Amino acid sequence: MAGLLGLDICVIMFLSVSNKEINMKKIFVLILMVFLFSCQSKTSEIKDRTVKSYFEELVKLELEELIKQKILIDKSTLSPKYKDTTTNKMNKEGFIKYMLIKEKLYKTFFKDYLYQQKVEYNNDYYILYFSMAGLDDMEWYIIKMPKNKWNGKERLDKEEAAKDNDIKNIIFNYDEGAKNAEDIRIFIKNNYLIMERAKLYHSLYDLKNQKVLINEESPWHKSNANNKKELNNWIKENLHNKIENIINK
Repeated sequence: MAGLLGLDICVIMFLSVSNKEINMKKIFVLILMVFLFSCQSKTSEIKDRTVKSYFEELVKLELEELIKQKILIDKSTLSPKYKDTTTNKMNKEGFIKYMLIKEKLYKTFFKDYLYQQKVEYNNDYYILYFSMAGLDDMEWYIIKMPKNKWNGKERLDKEEAAKDNDIKNIIFNYDEGAKNAEDIRIFIKNNYLIMERAKLYHSLYDLKNQKVLINEESPWHKSNANNKKELNNWIKENLHNKIENIINK
């Protein structure tokens, strides 16, 4: 809004002067203001991201480091030093080096919240972020943030967010066993914020009263499931169906 107001003032000033007063400097200022406003408006535009897209990005970084450390000759060829002559696969020495690379990259890559999607309600954004705990456990956060705090970036520093009183982590859950990491989205219906994963509703937040109504931080642990089918049956009965009943009233 501030950018738009600045542009309006600039246009009014430009149109109000006589033809004799118009010079190249004023034209340049007007063009510059239009350009700056265009750049500012784009800061709020960011593409939704999937978990898969982040892991594809991570795989590229792993390949680059494996080639850099000469464990791989190219993206599909093992160096003879790290090749098991019996199986033609990576030997123990190569695997240890690979795991060290992977661990280091994970710590760097997932040190921030990674953006997936946002929705707006009144003067706030509700933003879905993703991260990892260790090498396997996946974490999701829904963070509430005033619109004027949003910077349009894919990464949000976890430590800075924790210190910022304007940023509130309202919902958190994770998967430590079977994963529901596909088709993840948040949406608003009847003044409720819902998080859906793998076509199942996992979390419900009352936007009017600013209150978490349904959320299980660790469905895998709570359900005591032995496999993904058992897990999703538990989620459907204990989370999804209850959320569906509330939002459709």
